[in-house]
Amino acid sequence: MDHDKDLWELLAAHGIDFDTPFRSVWCEGLAVEEVARRLGADMATAQPAGWRDILTGSYRERGDGIIWVGPHAPGWVLVIQLDGNHLWRWDSWAQLSRDGGRMLYLGWPLYEIEGVEDLQYVVDGDVVTSLVVGDPEERDGSDPDALDGYLSGLDFFGDSARAEITSALRLIGRITGKEIDDEWLDGVHTRYVIRGGDQ
Repeated sequence: MDHDKDLWELLAAHGIDFDTPFRSVWCEGLAVEEVARRLGADMATAQPAGWRDILTGSYRERGDGIIWVGPHAPGWVLVIQLDGNHLWRWDSWAQLSRDGGRMLYLGWPLYEIEGVEDLQYVVDGDVVTSLVVGDPEERDGSDPDALDGYLSGLDFFGDSARAEITSALRLIGRITGKEIDDEWLDGVHTRYVIRGGDQ
């Protein structure tokens, strides 16, 4: 169900903005530990952490990838990565969606230079729909129209990147059954290190 909250403002209130590299995936049908394992995390590094802990450096190791993983909607796990590019890799998408699973990706590495990356909808290792955030008519994948049933009323053609990001997050919420919210971002989830992550 859609909510009235500006989802860009929600991220910004938690220290996630255009100056912060941001990568996120939603995975269906996997436990938190299995998501971390498939991403190549060092399972011995699992620690409970809040997002503020990660932003302030209390849970960061130089040169390693850091992921923050927790249950979100029923049947879905949300992963946010601050350090490293592991969530923006084909092999990660294939691992997270194998055996019939679904996965959604949204992120931006350097917004001022590259903008928001395409929203990816992956099923069982296949990129079903790759949708340009800001122009949903521009899309690719094995079934570019697979998400059409979720697009009604979304302001992808808004006059700001904020409107586009809110629409992208709202689309993901329609697919998973729950939008990202204060409760999740203010919660304590599990932080893992991916050793020697590419930056």
